[in-house]
Amino acid sequence: MPRTAVDLVPLPGRSALAATPAHYTDAYRVVLPAHAPQEAPAVAQWLFGPGPAWVGGLMRLRDWLVRPFGLRTFPAATRPAPGTPLTTGGQLGPFRVFDVSPGEIILGQNDRHLDFRVSVLVEEAGPAAVVTTVVQFHNWFGRAYFTLIKPFHHLVVPALLRRAAGRQPAA
Repeated sequence: MPRTAVDLVPLPGRSALAATPAHYTDAYRVVLPAHAPQEAPAVAQWLFGPGPAWVGGLMRLRDWLVRPFGLRTFPAATRPAPGTPLTTGGQLGPFRVFDVSPGEIILGQNDRHLDFRVSVLVEEAGPAAVVTTVVQFHNWFGRAYFTLIKPFHHLVVPALLRRAAGRQPAA
């Protein structure tokens, strides 16, 4: 089976995050297979579904390392059942849902050191999604923290997208 392409792309101009003040942004595009959902909330549930075991291990290590600093941790969160509607103010795993529309969903978290948002935008022209991350630092600790996790971010996001795009439809 060929490896699914995940491409680093510019932040989409039609994303709600395009106007968000940010110290850091990135966006990754993945072509969705024919059996993938077509609306952004369902695509987000699908993309952020079960990930590789090493990603879970990294998140547990991160939580263990940041706990002494009083930062928000992301314990294994319950996921809504497939098909459960996501609503503003709800949760998708460790992410808070900030905004929902058929074409885009905005997820993220706020903390003392930084705020981040993740957009899952379904492209109008075809079966593809763009996952954008926007980070706003609040202090020097936020900058230092993100400097340390940024290399992992660039591994984790494409890995999640490749895994989801290669997932077979439910039987």
